[in-house]
Amino acid sequence: MSKFQIQEDEYSFPYHYLTSLNNNIPSIYKRLGWGYEYITYIDFITKYIEEKIKPISLLDIGCGDGFLINKLTFDKSKKINGIDLSEKAISFAKAFSNGYKFYCTDLFEIKDKYNTVCLIEVLEHIPDNDLALFVDEAFSKVDTDGYLIISVPTTVDPVQKKHYRHYDESLLKKHINQENFEIVDQFRLYKKSRLLERLIKFSQNQNSKTFKKIVWKWHKKNTYFADMKNGKHLITIYRRTS
Repeated sequence: MSKFQIQEDEYSFPYHYLTSLNNNIPSIYKRLGWGYEYITYIDFITKYIEEKIKPISLLDIGCGDGFLINKLTFDKSKKINGIDLSEKAISFAKAFSNGYKFYCTDLFEIKDKYNTVCLIEVLEHIPDNDLALFVDEAFSKVDTDGYLIISVPTTVDPVQKKHYRHYDESLLKKHINQENFEIVDQFRLYKKSRLLERLIKFSQNQNSKTFKKIVWKWHKKNTYFADMKNGKHLITIYRRTS
């Protein structure tokens, strides 16, 4: 079975929407071992986009079921688009859409440029032979003074069957060699912690918003941000300089 097919089969249900974070109260519906981890980097990225970048337009490449874009609270008149090769994923993205546009299409078919381009947990899905061309094409969609945001799983965890590789800072630097771009921010998120795993499991078993909020507050203080030794996700923000 191909790595693409493994990912495609997971879209039998829009599983990202089984997570939510409202008023600092995380809810993970069903038993999703990765749920807390997922809402951590999505929470960080959406806030970074809304509070720091404030984009004029945005393209989410490999948007999946559209959860990231549909979490944004921009004026629907802005050009906010998501693309993915999975018809299943795009059908879910459209079903949950808050007015943003989603397309089942290849990156190489996109001709427009955007103020902000996102590659959220995408690079690890790209075969080695296609990676350099894919990266060049993605960066070519960024308009002057625009931003590109990359999120990748790190080598803190072993490579999953549906992935080709996990990253550290040096490997990402090797794969991202783009002229006219500079790194403006880089973060490690989600500290690997057995204590956190126990707290998450206990909090999600309790029907108590207060306790869930307490655990999230503890997480924000102790394990939300991480370092190179224990951070499970690497977030890098690039800006086009010319």
